[in-house]
Amino acid sequence: MKSTGLKNRAWQLAAMLVVLIAGLSFASCASDDGEDKEASPIIGTWKSEASSTGTYYMQFTEYKQYFFTNDIYKGNTTEEGDYTFSNNTLTLSPKGKAPRTYNCKFKGDHLFLTLASGKEGELQFIRYTPTKSVKRVKR
Repeated sequence: MKSTGLKNRAWQLAAMLVVLIAGLSFASCASDDGEDKEASPIIGTWKSEASSTGTYYMQFTEYKQYFFTNDIYKGNTTEEGDYTFSNNTLTLSPKGKAPRTYNCKFKGDHLFLTLASGKEGELQFIRYTPTKSVKRVKR
């Protein structure tokens, strides 16, 4: 009889541990304010399209930093700084230069930027995923 009672207590303890672990794993999925936050659509790498200055890339990180480069594989930046993005308004704060504010429009994998001051035309970009070519091994 004592062994049956002991087994029941062991099963109850094991069940409580499983519930505790499951509860902790669900609680760890939420953000600090209790809601899951969606990634900003600006985060990632963008390749210029139809630019008079040639091809260049913009990289926006989740840490509110951005980089411009002409060669994505060498890592040489032509401009870098901090950015803010809210309500489809992008403000770039480059190191050593005055901030610039753009109005953003997204259409699928395309990004269209227009200076808020209206002094330039529209800049066009496409979402870019860097890939490296893989050499095939002949057998």
